[in-house]
Amino acid sequence: MSDSEEYDYGSDDEQYNYSDEDQNDEGEDDKIAIENAYYEGDDLKSEDPKKACELFEKVVTLEGERGDEVKWRFKALENLVVLKFKLGQYDEMSTRYAEMLTHATTVTRNECGDGVNAVLDALADPGSRCSDEIMRKMFAITFSALKSSSNERLWFNCNVKAGKLHLARGDHAAVRQVVDELKRSCQKPDGTDDSSKGTSLLEAYALEISLCAATRDARRMKRIYPRTLNLNAAVADPRIMGVIREEGGRMHMRDANFAEAYNEFYAGFRAYQEAGNSRAKDCLKYVVLANMLALSDINPFDAREAKAYQEETEVAAMRRLRVSYDANDLRQFETTLTDKRNNIQTDPFLMEYVDPLRRRMREQVLLALVKPYRRVKLDFLAGKLQLSEADVEQIVVAMILDDRIEGEVDMLERHLVLKGNEEGKKHRELAKWAGALESLAKGMANRAQ
Repeated sequence: MSDSEEYDYGSDDEQYNYSDEDQNDEGEDDKIAIENAYYEGDDLKSEDPKKACELFEKVVTLEGERGDEVKWRFKALENLVVLKFKLGQYDEMSTRYAEMLTHATTVTRNECGDGVNAVLDALADPGSRCSDEIMRKMFAITFSALKSSSNERLWFNCNVKAGKLHLARGDHAAVRQVVDELKRSCQKPDGTDDSSKGTSLLEAYALEISLCAATRDARRMKRIYPRTLNLNAAVADPRIMGVIREEGGRMHMRDANFAEAYNEFYAGFRAYQEAGNSRAKDCLKYVVLANMLALSDINPFDAREAKAYQEETEVAAMRRLRVSYDANDLRQFETTLTDKRNNIQTDPFLMEYVDPLRRRMREQVLLALVKPYRRVKLDFLAGKLQLSEADVEQIVVAMILDDRIEGEVDMLERHLVLKGNEEGKKHRELAKWAGALESLAKGMANRAQ
């Protein structure tokens, strides 16, 4: 072989290698262009959403030309869906969402879940004012796409999200359908609950309990609630248990089981706090409310968990109520209740129990007022409690019947006549003796027959 032939052969080989490197460089350039377009679009989402859409469209086109790669395309489509929604381009939004979900099985489960949740959360945002029609359409696209995937957990989470959204919008019939679907997915073939799906069952029951609370279906609530506590023995997700325990507290409050309500609210507060949920603050307010109505000597703010919130404005107000309650300071109690800065009167649940709370406070003050006396005028008590004499009489009679006061009302003199401890003890012993004699007499009469 001649020198020229060897040279020509080598030149051809070098030319071939150069071509491969050039193609690789072009591929790397495309990747850089895709990333740059994505991040530039991400930066412009707030200040120029239309320009951001153009850049995300560029990402979809460029990566689509590269074949099966979807890393940047999926993210770009997610952003496009949200931006199209905010721009009011609903047809384009739903089209791009359907396209995004065609890649659900290509990306990781976490990436798919994050993308779907980002879209649905944007639609569910109260400030977005998304219509029911659009919301139903987007959820329909979601469920249709997820049927063909094996991501059962994402399907379940999307249903829970749909149920909560329907609940917030007052569509109780739709919530009921979602709850039934969720519970069916957690059942064995024989129709019983599958305990191996404990976390999912708790979520389904939590949604159903919230529905019962919204519709004031106390009977159904009392059937469901014990099941959640049994499940809690095996599974305890604080994000779910916070909701369940808070609603359990509300249920007991409606039945005037204030001690039980206190325990449930406190468990809910602890769960919310563990989960980092802002509901912990509201639940702590209800803990204090139930605590006072239950006539408990336990101060909730002695607990380390509660102390972390005691400087919060609304919680601090409830703490002042508790301090006033312990000190029998009726004036400070009323001042705290009526101060608009404390937001007590803007909380519908607290307002349901303001009157019973006021009564409890006056009962505590009344007990302190009568303690040194054997006989007290009702008009004196009325003046101290800032009530009419008739209202005071009603409270006194109720407290006598509840054995919180040992005494009787002298209707002629309009006095409360108190019995000493020894006299009260003697009265109880006499009543017990009389009851024993009555039982003995009945027994003898039966024998005589």
